[in-house]
Amino acid sequence: MQSWAALALAALLLASCSGDEATTPSVPASPTPSPTPPAVPGLVDGASTGPTTIAFVSADPALGSTIAGCGANASGCAGRIRMTFRLTPGGTGPVLFCTGFLHAADKTGCLQARTGAFGLRQGEAQTVEVVFDQVDTGDRCRTPLDLTDLAFVVEGTIEVASRHEWALHYRLAP
Repeated sequence: MQSWAALALAALLLASCSGDEATTPSVPASPTPSPTPPAVPGLVDGASTGPTTIAFVSADPALGSTIAGCGANASGCAGRIRMTFRLTPGGTGPVLFCTGFLHAADKTGCLQARTGAFGLRQGEAQTVEVVFDQVDTGDRCRTPLDLTDLAFVVEGTIEVASRHEWALHYRLAP
């Protein structure tokens, strides 16, 4: 028995001296993580649903701004906030419209923006710019008013319909 163990050890040593490097089974590389979009100051990412990725790109005026001269309610600020979003669809289909909502702390949609119809193609990013020019003139949108939430909705077929929410801040002043 000892000669069998000695023979196995000799074979192992001979193989290791052959100059061939020992090989180990290949392990598949872990997938390269997708780059995380850079953080936007003043924007906190929230809930997201649907196959289309909705990314916030920019806002004018900048998030956190106070917009003065609005008058008694949000209607005086209609058309003064513009935002850009990037849509990356997971499917192909028609979009009936996109709607953006800027909500007060009580979730009243005080300012709204809407696009027209267009199409999305799977994997092809598309930039959408909206102007918040529609207003809820009710008593809950009186100035001074803090807008605290943003929702952006892609309304279309099941292949593209999606929603994304963020926390942010704008102050509308009389």
